[in-house]
Amino acid sequence: MVISRTPLRVSFVGGGSDLPAFADLNGGAVLSTTIDKFVYVIVTERFEEEIRVSYSLTEIVDNVNLLKHELVREALRAAGLPRKVEVVTIADVPSRGTGLGSSSAVTVGALNALFAHQGILKSASELAYEASRIEIEQLGKATGKQDQYACAFGGLQLLRFGPGDRVRRDPVVLPEPKLRELERSLLMFYTGSQRPATKILRDVEANITSNAAVTESLARMRDLALELAQALGTGEDPDVLGRYLDENWELKKKLAGKVSNARIDRWYTQAKKEGALGGKLLGAGGGGFLLFYVPRERQDAVRRALSELRELPMRFESEGSRIIHVAR
Repeated sequence: MVISRTPLRVSFVGGGSDLPAFADLNGGAVLSTTIDKFVYVIVTERFEEEIRVSYSLTEIVDNVNLLKHELVREALRAAGLPRKVEVVTIADVPSRGTGLGSSSAVTVGALNALFAHQGILKSASELAYEASRIEIEQLGKATGKQDQYACAFGGLQLLRFGPGDRVRRDPVVLPEPKLRELERSLLMFYTGSQRPATKILRDVEANITSNAAVTESLARMRDLALELAQALGTGEDPDVLGRYLDENWELKKKLAGKVSNARIDRWYTQAKKEGALGGKLLGAGGGGFLLFYVPRERQDAVRRALSELRELPMRFESEGSRIIHVAR
């Protein structure tokens, strides 16, 4: 039995600029961190010849091609395991539509566990590359590469994409007191709704090619990621993150029609009124988790204002996808 543990991620600024339609020509950049919420993938050999995959459903099939779970199916193909294997996925939070990069965490974690099951240890860059290939090229998903690289490597990091296929990772190294202050100033709330990112991202992709204002917004979001990484890395006050989050959110809402809605706008306004310096809806938009940067003396007021939402406490996670258990 092999178990992989892969962290989910929180994207601060720049998300969307990693989409190939923009990044391949203009270059994209995203500043993000992984958090202490994980996807676990368990792989073990089966006595029977079939493949068994358990997630919210359970599938038992004779042929890998019959699997409906497309991420696990393609990971099995990539790892060269067409039979006699059992795969179980478990997530700390809902695994779809929450804006925490859970789909890519499943792909990266499945690849890591399936290769380790065969005694093969893949590097973070290899896992991220293969997961990106599966999701973008093999499955044709409307997504960029930030999630795969974020959860494969882990930590607070600036990720740069393109022009072309190039990916560059620069860890953002902060003194421990500054890192903890940054971490303690973030509040995350579940909106109670999940949404598939595909439709919104397809709209963004279409707008990139037809709407110059959207391209300009993404270019500014990319630049925000570069500026924020430099500001934090050179010792600027962590409160700067709140201001960058706020500007990034205003730009993000211009990318497509359903990024936000009236309820999300109301919650955002309430949080700002009570002292949040900035925030954003994580992921493509429409639902999932709201993130706010709030000075600690104002956090109780923000919690009261958003009492209808469920808070999810979190801490930063410095490690990416790794194998946490091997038993022969």
